[in-house]
Amino acid sequence: MAFATSTRQADNAIPADEPRTLTLAGGRKLAWAEYGDQSGAPVFVFHGTPGSRLMYRLADAPARRLGLRLISPDRPGFGFSDFQPKRKLVDWPGDVAALADHLDIERFAVAGVSGGGPYAAASAALLPQRVIATALVSPVGPLCPPEGPPTLPRGEAIFFRSMPHYTLAMTGVFSLSRALFNAAPDAMFRGLMRRAGPADAPILSRPEVKANVLAGVIEGIRPGIRGVVQEFRLFSEPWNIPFEAIKTPFLLWQGLADRNVPVSAALHLGALVPQCRPVRVVGAGHYWIFDHTEEVLGALKDSITVAS
Repeated sequence: MAFATSTRQADNAIPADEPRTLTLAGGRKLAWAEYGDQSGAPVFVFHGTPGSRLMYRLADAPARRLGLRLISPDRPGFGFSDFQPKRKLVDWPGDVAALADHLDIERFAVAGVSGGGPYAAASAALLPQRVIATALVSPVGPLCPPEGPPTLPRGEAIFFRSMPHYTLAMTGVFSLSRALFNAAPDAMFRGLMRRAGPADAPILSRPEVKANVLAGVIEGIRPGIRGVVQEFRLFSEPWNIPFEAIKTPFLLWQGLADRNVPVSAALHLGALVPQCRPVRVVGAGHYWIFDHTEEVLGALKDSITVAS
């Protein structure tokens, strides 16, 4: 399959991290960055929560080697993308389609890590004629039955199911976190490492990973925390995604020692897609992807080749 690439938007003179922007119908601004091979097979990659387009900087070199063009948009309310009131998970594929049209890309793959996982799944389900393969790593899965697992551990149930509906509480939590990330990023990163646990400690201890994680989060919450609060609420509500509409390859990796997302919900997400066979990574935590980026992108490229 030949993938159309707009030479105007693939201009290598634009620094990779610099946001490119598109004004959508209605006037809302959507920002993105690009990494990898600008003439390669296009993959729309979706950041975690909180996060931003900068998350995929460390994927630049592997993507170049594999011949993949990574298009990394800021979601509404993160980075340079305008906040979108009253949005739903099912609204995101419309933004993806608009950006793909702007870039003269007809068909493409999608990938999402952590909080980006639901958006990749929504895009695969709602853009079935355009999305040719999907990859999820450590995704947030559906949290409400029957889409989600019938029960969650108490702490996960409080944080992911109950708290998002208390907007003032969530706003307070994330407002404080934003202030601390800006004032004392090293201290916040140490807290992040403690939360992640021993499986992730060696990965997060690497300077390039620390720099990437901090840059992605700080840029994501730079305009404020409305986008973060909104996303946690969206995750805790019914997703109403037609998973049965996904017919193309759907890959999912989930570490069984992940402390950042509910593991049972992530695996339940895989079970909702008929052709998905989740890879359960024994002993792996939430940040496993930073040691396996090329492996994941390589598997996605193989799926793109098969679909082509």
